[in-house]
Amino acid sequence: MMAIGVLLRVGRPCFSILLAVALPSLAWADQLIMKSGQVVSGHIVSVSDGQVTVQSAASNGSLVTLPYQLSDIKTVTMAAPPELTAAKGQPPAQVIASLAPLVKAYAGLPTDWVLDAMAGLADAYSASNQDDAANAIYAQINQLYPGSVYTPIATAGQAKVLLSQGKADQALTTVQPVIDAANKTMAPSADEARAYANAFLVYGQILEAQKKYSQSLEAYLTVKTMFYQNRSLVDQSDQLVQKLRATAPGVSVD
Repeated sequence: MMAIGVLLRVGRPCFSILLAVALPSLAWADQLIMKSGQVVSGHIVSVSDGQVTVQSAASNGSLVTLPYQLSDIKTVTMAAPPELTAAKGQPPAQVIASLAPLVKAYAGLPTDWVLDAMAGLADAYSASNQDDAANAIYAQINQLYPGSVYTPIATAGQAKVLLSQGKADQALTTVQPVIDAANKTMAPSADEARAYANAFLVYGQILEAQKKYSQSLEAYLTVKTMFYQNRSLVDQSDQLVQKLRATAPGVSVD
């Protein structure tokens, strides 16, 4: 049976995907593993109302689009869209333009890049003095990923917004429970380490704003020594340490 190349827009924001319609054994980019053991391969189109919409090939080679309940999904494999990488280091307005469509389409999907997009979008809103929009994203994280390792990321984000508003004491009160939980975790999973690293970066910035430079340095270095699994967060820690040393030459951990 011959494969037929078809150019289709599959619902992913801002870009088209060249789909090859062929045998059912065709290797698709995205994959759902259901709690039942079923494996669904295809292209994840969007997430809404507790369902993931997937486009895949039927047994006759045609394309079908079907919804799957998020609650029935065990794991998801989906590569980060290029917009996420392209948004890094861009001005807030451009970050918002790039990431808002991704968050709208995929918020709720249990995969790390979606949380990266949500956190990046919230940070861009905060940097644009759109604190209500930033807090709405953090509230959405708590709503869509309740009781998960992602909620500390939202809490750290909320503390960061408070810090940007000059409310360092309130920001510290907000993030402190996450820091306390992290200090009690001796062998964090990769997801926990990522969440706690986010929290310690914000924690360090709060302490720095309070001119507690030694404690701030310790918080930044904790990311490198304890929660180092995420390279980009370690890089952020390095940058903050350099900035702190420029502000307070000779600072050291007590």
